[in-house]
Amino acid sequence: MQKYGFRGTNFVNTAKMGNPDLMNWDECVELELIHGWETGGHTLYHDQLNLLELEEAKDNISQDFQNLKERGLNPKSFALPKGQCPYQLYEHVQSLYENIRGSSDFAMHKPFNRYGLGYLAYQTGWTAKQVKARILRGVMDGEDLIIIGFHRFDTDSPIDPDICKSEDFEEILRFVSEKDYQVLPLKEVF
Repeated sequence: MQKYGFRGTNFVNTAKMGNPDLMNWDECVELELIHGWETGGHTLYHDQLNLLELEEAKDNISQDFQNLKERGLNPKSFALPKGQCPYQLYEHVQSLYENIRGSSDFAMHKPFNRYGLGYLAYQTGWTAKQVKARILRGVMDGEDLIIIGFHRFDTDSPIDPDICKSEDFEEILRFVSEKDYQVLPLKEVF
């Protein structure tokens, strides 16, 4: 993304930082503090919040937020793991974050619901074609914001449903650049 001058939001599970095939703290801090990305919260372990006891879920979210702050990061956005969140937790998440991203793709027009943002996750087996078509559809429909996420690149994990090939990612970036579409961290949208 840096090759094209793009920056984004990196949602991390802080208790997993440094695990094999995942970024480490130094990489995460560099993205935000040197390259201008946003680092967003995503819980400690990516536990599905609606399957945890309420207090355990609150602690999970709070500790994840605190871990980011302790590294000198400025998290403004939170991504719901698997898009699930009991309504009793929303007030707690809102007390920490300015934006909440779910896991459903839908059209977003101004004024935005900052606590109910849509999102398209790149899926294993897709090519750049699906993402480019989604972007074009959004542009044709006059959408003001399209959030597209990528989880892993070029791995052979049989259990990970969100693997993107580097060549497909490069094709998407080149397409966005040629169309002169704006790409920026979520916190800068508002």
